[in-house]
Amino acid sequence: MGANYTYYQDTVTAYIDSAEVPHLEKTTPTLQRNNNFKQNIQAIDSSDYIIPRKETMLHTEQLEKPTFVLPNRERNKPQSDWLTFLIFIAIALFASIRYGYAKYIQHLFLSLFNYATSARMLNDKSYPLFHAAYRLELIFYLVLSIFIYQGLNMLKWENAGINPTYFAFIFGGVLLYFLFKKFVYLILGLLFETQNETQEYLFNMDNFNRSLSLILLPIIIILTFAPFKTPEFIAILGLTILLIFNLLLLRRGAIILLRKQFSLFYLFLYLCTLEILPLLLIYKVVV
Repeated sequence: MGANYTYYQDTVTAYIDSAEVPHLEKTTPTLQRNNNFKQNIQAIDSSDYIIPRKETMLHTEQLEKPTFVLPNRERNKPQSDWLTFLIFIAIALFASIRYGYAKYIQHLFLSLFNYATSARMLNDKSYPLFHAAYRLELIFYLVLSIFIYQGLNMLKWENAGINPTYFAFIFGGVLLYFLFKKFVYLILGLLFETQNETQEYLFNMDNFNRSLSLILLPIIIILTFAPFKTPEFIAILGLTILLIFNLLLLRRGAIILLRKQFSLFYLFLYLCTLEILPLLLIYKVVV
């Protein structure tokens, strides 16, 4: 202890003599950190470092977050809500007979190709008022009118897609056409004394129309709701089905008349004049 103290005193005396008296203090970790902080501040303020820029106006751009967007389709027929309602009525009528008259519907389609089934249905044709046959006829008139309306709408004929009044005229025209054709058949049956053959042919015509209504129903639904900008091929399919059914009906009419030993002149008068000629006239008027 005495030796250290003596050395310390000698050191102080030596510094006093040289006029370089340091400020001696006991070094601690806290003091050392403070000294380092002061040195860092001096280093930052020196010219060796880049002076930071003080920007007051900052331009920021916020990126939009990606969102999940479902694909949509613009409606080709925006003013056809009333047409949707009519299609709903046709579907409701079909649903009312789907399960209660399933056997009748099966025989109906079988009668298109089997003459014996058609003859058996003719003998049992005493249907009640609310039988499926009458509801199917209503579906046929409604569906066929919608199909004709959609065809005229595709052809841009007289703005058929804008005014629903055109559909009312089409529906009335379809009803008048078939009622008038049946009336002419009955008159000719009375004139040529062929009432039984005429009644059988008209019964088969009704069966073909009822079956056709169930086939045209999905076609008009596709034409109305399917995402096709040019659904012409669906319309062509519907026209092809109409043509096939008319040919089958003409074949059935020929079978009925030939079985009854009918004259070929009357056969030509019945089938060509009352079936083919009106269709050609309608095609001529539309085109």
